[in-house]
Amino acid sequence: MLSVESLDSPIKGKVLKKVEQTGDLDFMWSVSHYCKPFKDAAGIYIPSRQNESSFEGAKQLLFMYIGSFTDIEVTPNNYF
Repeated sequence: MLSVESLDSPIKGKVLKKVEQTGDLDFMWSVSHYCKPFKDAAGIYIPSRQNESSFEGAKQLLFMYIGSFTDIEVTPNNYF
């Protein structure tokens, strides 16, 4: 979990292993909220790359997103 100072609730993330594995991109990550990456951005950034071939790879993508999280136009991920 990550706390963003100006938010009321923590940002949560998870890495899941897919039930039906194909041998490629078997892990996916998800985050509880999305945000605008910077003030003048066109909109909220929802990462398109949320699948990876390894747990470590998916975890790295999750941490990269959470590490750059801002408090600008935070919106919940309805599928989390």
